[in-house]
Amino acid sequence: MIRWITGLWIGLCSLAGVFCSCQASVKSFASLPRTGRQFPLVTVPAQLQTPAERSEWLALHYWDQLDFTDTTDIRGTLFLEQALSDYLAILRQASPERQAEGLKGLLRKAETGYRPDSTNVAPRPDLQKAFLNRFDELLEAYLAFSYSPMQDNEMYIAVLEYITQSNSWSEEEKIRPSILLELCLKNRKGTPATDFDYVAADGTKSHLYALSSPYVILFFYDPECAHCRQLIDQMHHSTVLNEALEKHQLQLLTIYPYADTTAWRTGVANLPTAWINSYNPASTILSDELYELKITPALYLLDQEKRVLVREGSLPEIEQALIPAKEP
Repeated sequence: MIRWITGLWIGLCSLAGVFCSCQASVKSFASLPRTGRQFPLVTVPAQLQTPAERSEWLALHYWDQLDFTDTTDIRGTLFLEQALSDYLAILRQASPERQAEGLKGLLRKAETGYRPDSTNVAPRPDLQKAFLNRFDELLEAYLAFSYSPMQDNEMYIAVLEYITQSNSWSEEEKIRPSILLELCLKNRKGTPATDFDYVAADGTKSHLYALSSPYVILFFYDPECAHCRQLIDQMHHSTVLNEALEKHQLQLLTIYPYADTTAWRTGVANLPTAWINSYNPASTILSDELYELKITPALYLLDQEKRVLVREGSLPEIEQALIPAKEP
């Protein structure tokens, strides 16, 4: 099973009902009933020919034909889930600036009761909050967790920024998203990773910034986590990782972040010796919240200057970023 780390995130199971099992799978929406209501599609201007141009335009206009005062089917059906899933797939092809602008525009439409016919109807705060809450739940489900295929920390930051600045949430309601935003901003892609101490399996004491290879993988794990063991096996047999390790283009640092090291000491001998297998003394990574570790396993890829290239990524993402390291 996946191990939950940050207690703040555990409440999501009861809050949104989207992540509900220890098997690290996003709840399938396929079981939800379909609705006869069709999502109102927009017409992309004919002069926009390339996928990039169309994605940039749709990032801002995808929701232009939806009546945000009609709360029919916003829960219990596939209507919003499917529309939002399609939208996020489009956003992945857009620039980061458009992604943030589009997501904040979506939430603004929900908050203000946008109507495509421009009818001057005063929004009902209770209905608009229902829309906002539903988008908040779904966007967290899709964007916040590393095992969601749509997980994207940068896009989720835009969502949290809007929520924490909106008057539609009370100060009490903003406490959780404010904390989440602070965590999401830590070790952000393109920023220097936070240094931490570790003790290797041979007893050597060191720290992250003492590593000197062109690339560094950080692998936060728990030996009692079945998903961690599965990922360890996949990494062990990864041609991309093994070739980069052999060419000294990569160092792979495994970190057990918990205070009780009994399980780590029992299982560390089973890890590949080509990796640097370690634990974090005094569990400062967790106690000082140096990294936003919602669950284990968690993978980061850093460059030689310890800038974050991939944050809480999948193994294929890490491998894709490392392909240049394979080349002679």
